[in-house]
Amino acid sequence: MPESLEVTDPKYLGKYIAVDENFNIICYADTREELIEESNKKRYRITDYAIVYIPKYVEVKGR
Repeated sequence: MPESLEVTDPKYLGKYIAVDENFNIICYADTREELIEESNKKRYRITDYAIVYIPKYVEVKGR
């Protein structure tokens, strides 16, 4: 598992993201509740992913 997560797209800033064990992004949303709802629609269980909040002020790699 990677030790860090690099943000390369500004669309994730200020969002909650669901990442699997390999840090692949499953989905993202404005709130934690919306994120869980969205991942449930995609048939993921809460044990299949971790929830990470990306602050709006994080430096975006590659910009």
